[in-house]
Amino acid sequence: MIYKFIDNNGSEISVNSLESLQALVDSETINENTKIKAGLRGKWTTASEIEGLNLIKEEEIQNTPEPEKDIKSFITQSENSTPQEETKEESKKKAQDDDEYEYVEEIVEEEVEVDEDNSDANIDNSDYYTEKFNKQKENEQNENEGEIMGLNLPEAVKTCFKKYFDFKGRASRSEYWYFVLFLVIGYAIGIGLSFVAFPFAFLLGAFVIVIIIPWISVAVRRLHDINKSGWWVALPLPAGIIEAIFSVNRQTTLEIIFAVIGFGCSIYLIVLYCTAGDSKQNRFGKNPLKIKR
Repeated sequence: MIYKFIDNNGSEISVNSLESLQALVDSETINENTKIKAGLRGKWTTASEIEGLNLIKEEEIQNTPEPEKDIKSFITQSENSTPQEETKEESKKKAQDDDEYEYVEEIVEEEVEVDEDNSDANIDNSDYYTEKFNKQKENEQNENEGEIMGLNLPEAVKTCFKKYFDFKGRASRSEYWYFVLFLVIGYAIGIGLSFVAFPFAFLLGAFVIVIIIPWISVAVRRLHDINKSGWWVALPLPAGIIEAIFSVNRQTTLEIIFAVIGFGCSIYLIVLYCTAGDSKQNRFGKNPLKIKR
């Protein structure tokens, strides 16, 4: 096949075979950018696009290092170069870190020395907390030994009228029984005055109406003090209602039976009212008793 190429002077030269064209490549007359046309009707292309034409010299092939060696050398060079560049920047950071580490060590040593110097102070603190614990224990013992005081008669009456409609919280035994004493005294005085003059009977009725609600509320709070529901106040009520029904129907036997049952329920309530309340806080609130100072 005839090949034509254009030399460096712009002249068009023809060769008869690919071997002749290869000889011109080896003599560096033709390079990869030289325009070449294969055949009479072929198109002009560069030498690099001609099939079968080797543009690399044998000497260059022999002198070219193997790819594996190039890759290894590239990797080793990159590994050797980058750490050297980084070590310059990191050396400063390491120096700063070492300084900070030494500074922290000094602080820790100072703290250890302070702790060793203050060992006696720590012993004193432990004694302080021991004394504080003993005082708390003594206070609890004093509470259990009767160092807690209740209300007197005026205080109990004042508290019950102050908590007129208060059915929450707790009431101590002194608060309840002093108010019951006030109720009995007031009722007895009202009965005595009603015998002297009939109009005093109206005052007695008014007294009972006024006193009934605070009596029920303090009774509910008294039951709360022993951690029982306030509905226990109504324990004798069913038996009393049934007794009243049988009394109307003049059924004496059943009336007596339910009267005895109602009386037993009333006695049980009195026992509950006399029971000491919880010394600590229960579900209804704190202990209502006052501590002596």
